[in-house]
Amino acid sequence: MMKTQTKLAAAQIWSAKARIARRLRRNPIRRNAHFLKYNISAATYDEAYSRAYGEEYLGYLEAWVRKAADRKVDLLLLPEFCFTPGVLATPMRGVKPNPHAKADAVRLYTWSGRLFMDWLCRQAKDTGMLLAAASYTVRGGRIYNAGLLADERGQLLLRYEKIHLPYDEKVHVAAGRDYTVADTRLGRIGFSICYDIQFPEHQACLAARGAQIILHPSGGYMLPDESPEMGQNRLRVRASDHFCALVYASFAPESWEPGESCVIAPNGAVRAWIQGKKTGLAVGEVTVGAKRSWPSDGPEAPDWEAVRRSLRRPQTYRPLLQKPR
Repeated sequence: MMKTQTKLAAAQIWSAKARIARRLRRNPIRRNAHFLKYNISAATYDEAYSRAYGEEYLGYLEAWVRKAADRKVDLLLLPEFCFTPGVLATPMRGVKPNPHAKADAVRLYTWSGRLFMDWLCRQAKDTGMLLAAASYTVRGGRIYNAGLLADERGQLLLRYEKIHLPYDEKVHVAAGRDYTVADTRLGRIGFSICYDIQFPEHQACLAARGAQIILHPSGGYMLPDESPEMGQNRLRVRASDHFCALVYASFAPESWEPGESCVIAPNGAVRAWIQGKKTGLAVGEVTVGAKRSWPSDGPEAPDWEAVRRSLRRPQTYRPLLQKPR
């Protein structure tokens, strides 16, 4: 692919849960009543209520898509759990658990997954952008945390199922198996959702499949014992390691949400970054498909990234397949 300049963006927005919490922050009784209806794990769960609030939230998402389109963005990434109308959370003290939580979650996420994919494709076609996000979908009766990418024709180009699941997510969600990438007008694109970023092998597999842009929707940013700058440093290293542009989108900080959404160039340079507890668009221009070279290289010098990849020795990587001692 030829070298191209492209404008990538990450939307840092309020999550559905945080949006209600902020709206009802002066009325804790109503806020708790909302969560009791919104929590699939509680016997008080109300499916009709969750569906109605989910459809309202799509209007909020659409406003952010329009803002990105107004800024002539080529690709917009929305956060992980982008459209999740109803959560599986531990019920409050004194609230009976929902004995049908898993079946109710499968039914709700089947509806919301289809609705969200249709919405994503329609928004991409209407704006002419590539539009991406991660949210729960259902396949074969199992819930997956899926990365979704729609193109300017309104086609769903990519559905990646999150491979690396933390212990709490594994309770309800099935793990994917394939490092899928998609060919687009901007280059080859792959997903690395949240916890996936902790495994450098994941990004290496995407790069081996030819990925030039890695999309990283995430509900987390760093491990509890890490210094604050580690989150972004890891993203910069992953981008530079594999000479891939990286777009990271998270929700604006409210409680657990990390924020710090950014766009990183293939050489690890930060092109856009939203700091602090606020919403916004991180919009940055990056060059995709450029040749990696030394400052003193002439036009005939090799592409050093291609040289490095040719020197890999996968036959020696067998310890990765062995169980830890």
